[in-house]
Amino acid sequence: MNPVLVGRAVEQAALDHTLGEAEASRGGLLVLHGEPGAGKSALLNHARTCAEAKGMAVVQALGAQSESEFAFAGLHQLLRPLHRHLSAIPGAQADALSGALRLEASRVEDRFLVSVAVLSLMTEAASGTGLVCVLDNAQWVDQPTADTLLFVARRLHTERVALLLAQRDIPAGPLSDPALPRLRVGGLDEDATSKLLAATGTVPDVAVVRELITRTRGNPLALTELGGALSEEQLRGQKPLPVPLPLGEGVERAFLDRVRLLPEEAQLALVVAAAEEIGDLSSVVTALIRLGLPETGLDAAEEAGLVSVRGGHVAFRHSVVRTAVYSGASFTQRRRVHGALAEVLLPRARDGRRAWHLAAAAMGPDEDVAAELADAAEHARVRGGHASATALLERAARLTPDVDVRARRLYETARAAWEAGRAQQTEDCIAEAELIVRQPDVLGRLLRLRGSVQLRGGVITEALRTLSRAADCLAESDPVAAARCLVQAAEAASYAGDLSHFGKLGHTASRLSQDSPVVRCTQSLLSGIGAVVEGDMATGRTMIEQGMDEAMALNDPSLVGWAGVGALYLGEAALSLDLCQGVIDLARTSGHIGALPGNLDFVVILELLSGRTAHAASLADEGFRLARETGQENLAAVHLARLALLHALRGNETACREAADAALGIAMRRRIGLAVATAHHALAALALIGGEYEKALHLLDLLASPEPGTGHPMVSLLSLPDRIEAAVRAHRTDSARAAVQRLERWQDGSVTSEARALLARSRALLAQDDEQSIAFFEEALSLHSGSVPVEKARTELYFGERLRRARKRVYARRCLRSAADTLERLHMEPWTERARRELRATGETTRRNSETTALTPQELRIARLAAQGNSNREIAGQLFLSRRTVEYHLYKVFPKLAVASRADLTRLYYSNPSLFE
Repeated sequence: MNPVLVGRAVEQAALDHTLGEAEASRGGLLVLHGEPGAGKSALLNHARTCAEAKGMAVVQALGAQSESEFAFAGLHQLLRPLHRHLSAIPGAQADALSGALRLEASRVEDRFLVSVAVLSLMTEAASGTGLVCVLDNAQWVDQPTADTLLFVARRLHTERVALLLAQRDIPAGPLSDPALPRLRVGGLDEDATSKLLAATGTVPDVAVVRELITRTRGNPLALTELGGALSEEQLRGQKPLPVPLPLGEGVERAFLDRVRLLPEEAQLALVVAAAEEIGDLSSVVTALIRLGLPETGLDAAEEAGLVSVRGGHVAFRHSVVRTAVYSGASFTQRRRVHGALAEVLLPRARDGRRAWHLAAAAMGPDEDVAAELADAAEHARVRGGHASATALLERAARLTPDVDVRARRLYETARAAWEAGRAQQTEDCIAEAELIVRQPDVLGRLLRLRGSVQLRGGVITEALRTLSRAADCLAESDPVAAARCLVQAAEAASYAGDLSHFGKLGHTASRLSQDSPVVRCTQSLLSGIGAVVEGDMATGRTMIEQGMDEAMALNDPSLVGWAGVGALYLGEAALSLDLCQGVIDLARTSGHIGALPGNLDFVVILELLSGRTAHAASLADEGFRLARETGQENLAAVHLARLALLHALRGNETACREAADAALGIAMRRRIGLAVATAHHALAALALIGGEYEKALHLLDLLASPEPGTGHPMVSLLSLPDRIEAAVRAHRTDSARAAVQRLERWQDGSVTSEARALLARSRALLAQDDEQSIAFFEEALSLHSGSVPVEKARTELYFGERLRRARKRVYARRCLRSAADTLERLHMEPWTERARRELRATGETTRRNSETTALTPQELRIARLAAQGNSNREIAGQLFLSRRTVEYHLYKVFPKLAVASRADLTRLYYSNPSLFE
C-alpha cells in the first residue's frame, strides 16, 4: 500500500463511490478539504489511478495562488485535453468558451454561457467511458473557474462526469458553497501514524507517537517531515521533543527551515521561481541573470528536493513550499524579484502578468504602471475575466496619482467587481470613489451601478431613488445612459409596487435631449404606462403604441420587453406575450442568461392569466433557477411568489407555503412589493380553496390598499374577484359590495370581454336572489371568450353550485361537467375535486380523465421544445443544459405521454396541446 494513504480507508471508499456514481450516469461530485499536508493530493492521485484503471478519461488542474487573479486559468489547465470536443457543442457556446480560454479572439459577453459550454464540453467528452475532472488546491483557483465548476456541479445528476476537488480549510474560498458534498480529511489516529512513520523508516516509541499526534494533530505531512528530523533519543522518548513543533501553518515554517539551509543565492532564486506564476523556466532563468544570479541558481534547491525542473518547467515539490518561500521573503527581495520579472515579460502580451509584477515592484503612485494595469484589465474583461480585471483595476486605482482619473478607475473596478459577482466589493469601490469624485458624469455612472446592485439584490425602494439620481447626473453628458437609468428605475418601481413613479419617470425622460431614438422610445413607454396608471387610457394607448413601434425599430431587447409590459397595461395580453417571448427567444439563442429571469416573469403572468398553469409553473421554475444562478435574488423572490400562487391553484399546500414563506423572507426585508403581494395572494388562494374564507379575506384585505414595498396595485386589482368570493362566503356583505364597486370602477369600461365577465361573475356571487344571480352568471358565460380557461371554468363551477341549490340539476350538471373537465386538464386538483363533488351531489357519477400526466417543469419544457422540432443539441442550447440531460429527461417523458418516438410526440403536441400547457 502507498504509505501516504495509510489510514485513509474511509476517504478512499468515498472517492470510489463518487467514481461509481459517474460510471452509472448519476454524476459524481466530492470536495476533499483539510489543513495543508493532510493528504488530499495523495487521495486525488489515488482516485485518478482508479479512474484510469476503469478506462475513464481524466483531466486535471492545480490551483496556484499567483494565478488566482487570472480569469479561467484553472479552466484552461483542466480543459486543455478536451479542446477536440469543441466542435460537438452549440456554436454560441463554443465561441464563448474559446474566447474565455484565449483559443480565439472572441469577446465573452456572458460568463454564464461559458459555464453552459463547459457543461456541454464535459458531457460530450464523457459520452464514451466517462470523464473525471480533478482539481487540487482549489482554494487558489480563480473565481471565474470556480463559478463555472459550481454551475457544472449542480447539473451532473444525469451525467457520466465526476468532479473531484481538494482545498484547504479556509473561512471562505471560491468553492465554499455548503451545498457541495464534502469530506474532511483529518488527522491520523495512533495506528495509522505508527504505520506511516514505519513506512518512512522511523519507528518511535508509543508514547512519542501519541505526543506527535497531539502536537501535529495527526497531520501526515508534518509527521513525515518531522519524523526524519528527530534524533534517535527523541524517537525513543529518551529526550524531549523540540518545542514548538510545526502545527498547521507551522508546516510552512518546517519547509522554510530547509530553505534557510540553502546558500543565499539559491534562496533568492527560489523566490524568483515562486513569484513567476506559471513556472516558465526561461522567464525564471532570464530574471535570475538580471538579478546577477547564475543560470544554475535553482540547482541547489533541486538537489534539496524543494523543486523539480523538467521540460522547461519549474515545479515546487509541494504548494506549501511555494507559499512558504514567497511569504518568507522580505519586502525588498520581493520587490527586486518582481521588477526583474517585469523586465523579462513583454508589454504587448497584455495578459496582466507584466503589469502585475510592475505593480508589485512599485514604491508609490505611478501613472505609467497604473495605465498598463488598466490596459491589461480591459483585455481581461474582453476575455470574460471580470475577477482578474477587478484585481488589476483596483491596483491601478491605488497607483493613480490624479484624483479624477483615480475616481474613474475606481468606477471601472466597481463595474468589473459587479460583473464578477462580487456585490460587496462593488459597493466598497463605489463608496471610496464617492469620497473623491468631482465630475457629474462619473458620479452618475457610480450611482447607476449602485442602483443596479440594489435592483438585483438590495432594497428595491432604495434602487428606485438611486437610479433616479443617476439619471439626473447623466442627463446633460449622456442622455442615452440617463434614459437607461430611467428604464431601470421603472423596473424598480414596478417591483416595489410604486406605479405612481411611471409618470414622474416619463416626465424626466421628456426633459432629456430627444436626439436619440432610445430617449424618445423610453419617454413614450414610461409616460404611456404612467398615463394608463393615472386613468388616462386614451393618451396612454397612443404613447405606448408609439413606443412599441420605436422599440421594434431599434430592436433593443430591453425596450422591446418594456413594450410588452406596456401592452399588458393596455390589456393586450396576446401582443404582450409575443413581444416578451421574442426577447426570451433572443436571450436563449444569444446565450444572455442574465436577461431571462425578468422577461420570464412577465410571460409567467401571461401564461397564468391564460390558464396555462403547467406551462406557467415550468417557466416560473426556470426563472427562479436562472435568477438564483445569475445572482438576481430579488427576481428569485418574485418567481418564488409566482410558484407559490401556482402551487396554491394546483392544491399543493406544502409547496405553496414553503415558496410563499421563502419569498416573503426576502421580499419583506427588501421591500419587493410585487413579491409580497403575490405571496399573500397565494396564501389567500390556498385558504379560499380550503374553505377558510375569513382567513382568505384577511389576507386579501392586506392587498386592498398597498403601500410601496409592501404590496402592489396590479396584484390588488387582479385579486379582487377572489376577495369578493371570500367576502361573500364569509357572509361579509359590506366588504363584498365595496370590492365589487372597486372592480366596477376598474373594469366596467374595459374593452375586453374577459374583464367584464369577471365583473358579471362577482355580481352573481353577491346577488341574494337566485333569478338575478343566474342572469349575471349567464351574462358572465356569454362574455368569457375562452382565452382564460381557468376563469371560465371557475364561473361554470360557481354557476353549477348555484343552479344545484336552486334545484336546476340538469343545467347544473352541464356547467359542472364542463368545469371539471377544464380544471382537470389544467391540473387544478382542488377545484377539480370541488366540481366532481358538486356533480356527485346532482346524482352523476364522476371519473378521472385518463389523459392527465405528471411531467415535471423541466420535463415539460423539454417535451414542448422537442415536439416543436428542436434537436437535443438545440434544446440543450436554449435551456442551458447538457445534451445528455435532455436525453435523460426525454427518456422519462416518452412513457409518461405514451409515445414511442419524436414523431409521435409532435403529433400528440399538435393534436392535444393541452397536455403541454
